[in-house]
Amino acid sequence: MTRPTCSVLVLALALATAVAAQDQDPLLELQHLIQRAAERVAPCTVRVETFGGVRRAAAAGPAIADGARPEPRRGRRPAQKPDEDEHKPPDEKEGRRGRGLEGLVTPGFLQTQGATTGLILAADGWIAVSRFALAYDPTTILVTLADGRSFEAERKGEDTSRGIALVKIAAEGLPVPEIVDPETVRVGQWAIVLGRTFGQQQPSVHLGIVSATRRIFGRAVQVDANCSPANYGGPVLDLDGRVIGLCTPLSPAGRDAGVDWYDSGIGFAATLGDIGALLARMREGEVLHRGWLGVTTDPAFTGPGARIANVDPTSPAAGIGLKAKDVVVEVDGRPVRHHFELQMLIASRLAGEKAALAVERGGERVALEVVLAPLPAAERAAEKKGRVDDPMPWEEGR
Repeated sequence: MTRPTCSVLVLALALATAVAAQDQDPLLELQHLIQRAAERVAPCTVRVETFGGVRRAAAAGPAIADGARPEPRRGRRPAQKPDEDEHKPPDEKEGRRGRGLEGLVTPGFLQTQGATTGLILAADGWIAVSRFALAYDPTTILVTLADGRSFEAERKGEDTSRGIALVKIAAEGLPVPEIVDPETVRVGQWAIVLGRTFGQQQPSVHLGIVSATRRIFGRAVQVDANCSPANYGGPVLDLDGRVIGLCTPLSPAGRDAGVDWYDSGIGFAATLGDIGALLARMREGEVLHRGWLGVTTDPAFTGPGARIANVDPTSPAAGIGLKAKDVVVEVDGRPVRHHFELQMLIASRLAGEKAALAVERGGERVALEVVLAPLPAAERAAEKKGRVDDPMPWEEGR
């Protein structure tokens, strides 16, 4: 073959490659990226099952006791009343007992909660799950890895404001995902949610976009990918297979996790890349709560600052001498423009943290320092007044 002929062939191959590249379907390329991202994190995604635990009917009160971690149970079965059918004919007994799942809403009934998902955070067996998975104080937590091995997990600390919890299994050498800094996440980028509930071989995959950042007082990224009990606790990824956060059900109030927005098209990824210090506290078994100042503000006061309308007498605000008609103008040196901003600045902190307040009172400026407290049980209970306590999403309308 002559040199000119060889050159022509090389040029033809280059042109053919360029044309093929131009004709490649971008959706097909997106498909490959999604598959690669899922395959990268699939080994870090685990199945979580809980056994035992007390499921309460609506009249018996909320299943999560005011957001606090309940004391572990030792498998004690609650006292049972004598069977009212004991002396009835067999056909009448079967008639009552044959009504399917009625026992699941019986106060004190010991049950198995459906499987959900978790994410390995450390090679030595630390796993992040959604608090949803632990809602009924399970006696046993079973974690099944992607390779099929199963371990009983020990419940550790929680962050009630983010809806996440840590559990520990006795394992070493586990795969660990890359976690992205939430400050680098951008609205409109792709978001992939993995779940390990229904299939052992491959996790389920749901696709959406990042709808908003710094939601729930800076604790979560909002996505429109399908989020449900099947993938609560699963990772939310970018196209590079890096973890944006943990899929969790969060309530509109941003206080404790809930199912208020279940199946609404709104999902949340509680960020992990910015809470390393909090995860260390949770490893020690600490239960973290959102901070509470204990004031109500006057919405008619448009600023600058936030004018206090009432002070709870049992609150940290009362303890430092805040009074009605005081105007909070700064929090930790940051100017407060209006009462919404005061709420944001306080709600973004956790109980036990300090906040320096600058307050205008009678024409004078007063400097105060407060240690925030956990949101009290009474206020949590008031939020649930008039609602059915803790129905499961698929039980609505029963």
